[in-house]
Amino acid sequence: MTQNLDQLLLEGGLLSTDQLREAQAFQRNRGRSLADAVLELGMVDETGLYRQVAKAARLPFVDLSAGRLPDRLVECIPEDFAREQRLAPVAEKNGKLVVAVDDPDRRLVADQLRFLIDTEVICAIATPTGLTTVLERYYGGAAAEAGIAAGLAAAGGEDEGDAPIIRLVSRMFQEALDRRSSDIHIEPEGGGLIVRYRVDGVLREAARHPAHLSGPLVSRLKIMGKMDIAEKRKPQDGRIGVKLGDRDVDVRISVLPTNHGESIVMRLLDRGANLLSLRDLGLVGEAQRRMSALLKRSGGIVLVTGPTGSGKTTTLYAALQELNRPDVKIITAEDPVEYHIAGINQVQVETRVGLTFARILRAMLRCAPNVILVGEIRDRETAETAIQAALTGHLVFSTLHTNDAPSALTRLVDMGVPPFLVSTAVQAVLAQRLVRRLCQECAEEYTPTTAELASLGLEPNPNARFKEPRGCYACEGVGYRGRLGLYELFELDTDLRERFFEGASQDQMRVAAQAAGRLLPLVEDGASKVLDGMTSYSEVLRVTRLGTDETTLTSGA
Repeated sequence: MTQNLDQLLLEGGLLSTDQLREAQAFQRNRGRSLADAVLELGMVDETGLYRQVAKAARLPFVDLSAGRLPDRLVECIPEDFAREQRLAPVAEKNGKLVVAVDDPDRRLVADQLRFLIDTEVICAIATPTGLTTVLERYYGGAAAEAGIAAGLAAAGGEDEGDAPIIRLVSRMFQEALDRRSSDIHIEPEGGGLIVRYRVDGVLREAARHPAHLSGPLVSRLKIMGKMDIAEKRKPQDGRIGVKLGDRDVDVRISVLPTNHGESIVMRLLDRGANLLSLRDLGLVGEAQRRMSALLKRSGGIVLVTGPTGSGKTTTLYAALQELNRPDVKIITAEDPVEYHIAGINQVQVETRVGLTFARILRAMLRCAPNVILVGEIRDRETAETAIQAALTGHLVFSTLHTNDAPSALTRLVDMGVPPFLVSTAVQAVLAQRLVRRLCQECAEEYTPTTAELASLGLEPNPNARFKEPRGCYACEGVGYRGRLGLYELFELDTDLRERFFEGASQDQMRVAAQAAGRLLPLVEDGASKVLDGMTSYSEVLRVTRLGTDETTLTSGA
């Protein structure tokens, strides 16, 4: 649709070229349709816009503000289906039922309705406001909330007219944000439905609901995420924009069919949250000094590695914040763009139209940037393009999924990048994990045993003091509140580059780097944070000795 809509808006005089560019940028950054972007920016009146939307989709336009719907047509469509799918019957034409929708991509609803009422169905386009008004009038007050559910926002309040399932979803989002959750897990089981929130990287059960709520709850969330509610056999992904009070929250939703029904995971991203500095994230001491020196280099690749959800992207954003000055041009390729940073050119990956990391990266190089961020190196093409950029005078940042810093080099070779290019381009690798931060209101000090000190690589010391969690009102009895990073910084020098080029294994590289003082191990960083009372011995041991177990590291920072 949008391939023609932009031209129609220009040709019809509804938008200027500059306005169109602004709307397209807004569309890419927010993950919205062009029509939604134009409306949110207030550039065009709704009726004029949706006439062009209908024209672009080659569908008729219907003005729902004129006339009324025939009662016999209203009665032939089940009330729940009309509300959930956001459609209204407007006429019969040549034996076919004409229904109004506000999104051309929802034409698949016609097939579902045809099966339901055994009548041929065709679609027409109406404005969202007009459709919501009609649904309220003919299908009850809950239709107003169904309109919100159809795509862009969820209500934060709980008015008396709200349907119970709508109140449940709104309350769930609000409660998850109040608890500082990074994601929501909705999981069916034999006797009901379990809702769990991930707080500080650990799942906590929040509620249990009867089994009969599973279908309505999943359907509600699918509608909000613009997914197919009739498809229950395949995994689906979507995005929801939720506005709760003055907070704009992006929700990435994944639906997975299981034996007992469909399981849902929703990752929450509060766009109003402030970006943290490297020091705030926990990069301190010698690691911070070395990282600051790396940020001043004019070329090469700096990689951030770790399991899924270990905070890699957050660390990269913090690094960009330090580099973000008027004299430095920064371009990023991200999937998705998680935070919008003034002064930085951010590009959203769109694989559906062929806008991949590698393609964006090649285009970046023609824009003369000083600093480039590639959200993730996933394949050989992206890796080789990033390395070429690093070798031609650009400072490149990216992420990889590896368990430690030295294995990042091996991972690039496994992708098919020649070892001589890897050893030449990579300047440093920062591996990281997340640990829970001790609640400073209730943490208790104790004297560690010799075995505890030894397991963290510390010498016996009778004066050493560790802290452990106790639990209080401030931390909801858990003993932890918030998270911080543990870091392992690996820098390459001439000798290490030669060793890698000659085929040294990652274990040999680790030993040589430590001997040369070029590797600051993860456990040493953890030990210093335990001695400083920032986290507990058990937390550091969990991620340093069980580093390959990602079950507790699956939420973003």
